Amino acid sequence: MQTNAPAPQKLDNLFGVCHALGGAFGFNPLYLRIAIVFGILINFEVTAILYAAAGVAVLSAHLLSKVTARRDARREA
Repeated sequence: MQTNAPAPQKLDNLFGVCHALGGAFGFNPLYLRIAIVFGILINFEVTAILYAAAGVAVLSAHLLSKVTARRDARREA
């Protein structure tokens, strides 16, 4: 029996913060992930706060781009 169900996608990141920042600024996200690991070893609290702030910034930019795209689509219609 053959099914047309899509193959499950591989989840290779936790929240996507490093991937999103790497894509936005044009560098390999692995470098940021390594820096975060070293930051956690040095000072967990500061690294966690910075990571959370970056996550909020990425989320707000993503939501803002969706709102802008929706507004532009309405203008064109």
